[in-house]
Amino acid sequence: MAISSPILLTSPNIESVLNPLTENIDGRTTLISLCGAGGKTSTLFWLADYFHQQGKKVLLTTSTRMFLPAPSPRRTLLIEADPIRQLARCQALPDEPMQLVLFSHLDRASGKAVGPSPQQIDLLKGQQRFDIILVEADGAHHKLLKAPALHEPCIPQHSDWVIALVGGAMVGASADPAQIHRWAEFQALCGIEAGDPLDWALFHQLLSHPEGLFKGTPARARRIWFINGDYQNEASWLDELIKLHSRHPEIHAIWQGAVRESPPIRHLICTAPHGEAL
Repeated sequence: MAISSPILLTSPNIESVLNPLTENIDGRTTLISLCGAGGKTSTLFWLADYFHQQGKKVLLTTSTRMFLPAPSPRRTLLIEADPIRQLARCQALPDEPMQLVLFSHLDRASGKAVGPSPQQIDLLKGQQRFDIILVEADGAHHKLLKAPALHEPCIPQHSDWVIALVGGAMVGASADPAQIHRWAEFQALCGIEAGDPLDWALFHQLLSHPEGLFKGTPARARRIWFINGDYQNEASWLDELIKLHSRHPEIHAIWQGAVRESPPIRHLICTAPHGEAL
C-alpha cells in the first residue's frame, strides 16, 4: 500500500490532535507513554486535564520517579507500595470521570515519588478500569535533550502510543553539555562535540537510531514526536519537518508547539486527513 504524503495543519483544532490518542489496540484502556526531554511532566498533566474534561477516567503515573504534583482539586493522589493492593484499590474506584495520580512510595532522599514498574502498569491497563493511562517513562533532570542510558526509557510493553519530546530551543542550537542529559551517551550516539550544530541531520539520526528518541518503543505502539517550547523559529522549520516525516513513515505525527501556551499545538504534521485518526 502506498504511503500518503505528509500534510501540514497550522493551529489545528485540538480535538483533531488529541482525540485520536483515545484509540487503543486491545480493549477499553489507552496507555500513552512519554519519553525524551523538554516538558514531559507538563505535557502529562496537560493531556490529563484535556481527557478529564472530555469525561474520561484518567490514571497518571511514572515508571521511573517524578516530583509530587502540586495539590489540585482535579486530582486524587494514591500512594500504595503493594502491587496487589494497587490493583485492588484501582479496581474499587467508581466508574466516573477522574484524575488519579498513582505512586508506589516516596523517596525521602530525592524528594521524588517512585512509580510502579512497567510490568505493573501493563497489569493496571489489563484491568480496563481507566479510559486513559498516562505514564512518564523517562527522566531528563530538567534538560531539553537527551540520549537514553542502558536502563532507559522504561516504557510499558502494552503502550498504545509513545510520545517522544525534544525541547524546541535545542533545534538549530549548538550542542551544550549543560543542556543535554546523558552527554556521554549523546556524544557516542551522534558522534558530535560540544559546540557542534544540532541540525536536521542530527535529528534524523536520533529518530532513526534504535538507541535514539524512540528507544524501547514497542513494535505495536504508534509514535508521536513532540517539539515543545519554542515559537521563534517555527516557520523556518516546517519544510524540514515535512521532509523528516516523509523519511520516517513509522512516526504517526509530529507536533510543534508549547503546552504552556495557547494554542498548545501550533503545527501538526501527519498523513491523515483533518479530523481523522492518525
